[in-house]
Amino acid sequence: MANTEPQLALADIQEPMLNTFWPPAPGWWLLTVLVIVLLAYSFRFFWKKWQKALPLRQAKAELRLIKQPEQSAELNELLKRLVRCYSPGHNVLSAPVKHWQEFLQQQLPKQPLPDLQKVLYQSVSDQTDFTTYLQFAETWLHKVSVKQLERL
Repeated sequence: MANTEPQLALADIQEPMLNTFWPPAPGWWLLTVLVIVLLAYSFRFFWKKWQKALPLRQAKAELRLIKQPEQSAELNELLKRLVRCYSPGHNVLSAPVKHWQEFLQQQLPKQPLPDLQKVLYQSVSDQTDFTTYLQFAETWLHKVSVKQLERL
């Protein structure tokens, strides 16, 4: 019986509970809050960047709809709207066609640009001049970035 007494004395000792994941330690709470804040900031940053690029994406989509020489005024208006969206106070928006053409030519000096006076204001537009203007607009819209448009 002497052997069983020490075992009986230990019978009322209970093992401690194992650590569980709940409630988490304060460091985990801090890490969770930090991750949520970083995710919210990243979402906001990319949302604003996406919103800034929206007019440029819309202009590219509208450009695909312009196919006929009769739409040369619409093409010109599309380019001016894009400039107005990113630089509302730009002086070229209210300037004569000559200054607008010089402005466009500065954007892509190596790309040919027809005489806009002829393309926009002749009753019957020349197909080659319109095609050249359309190609210029496509090239410019695909090469230009939002940052470049904001610096105009």
